[in-house]
Amino acid sequence: MPPAVTDSLDIWAVDSQIGADGSISVDFLLPTGIYINLDVPRDATISHIKQLLWKQAHSYPLFHLLLEIDSYMFSCVNQTAVHEELEDETRRLCDVRPFLPVLKLVTRNCDPGEKLDSKIGVLIGKG
Repeated sequence: MPPAVTDSLDIWAVDSQIGADGSISVDFLLPTGIYINLDVPRDATISHIKQLLWKQAHSYPLFHLLLEIDSYMFSCVNQTAVHEELEDETRRLCDVRPFLPVLKLVTRNCDPGEKLDSKIGVLIGKG
């Protein structure tokens, strides 16, 4: 079996040659239809990226129509072609590995505390 060869164009690989400073150009789509392109650190957490986006979004039109920052989460298409909502904001972007560096800001369906309670209930066998 031949040795594994990493793709030199894979921006999520540890030894990637893209972005010598460790940043990746990511496209963001806001719920207002505004498109923002930002260079973000490859290993930044989702929470940190959301803060960077929010600071940048202040200077764009229709910002006043957005809710507070905690009302939103990112969604993307991952490497396995599955639509994924990024609820856990402690994950790093390089661990999420979106298929393309495109993140969509979507409204949370419910309070994160409610989802946690629901997951705990399922784990302990509560209906």
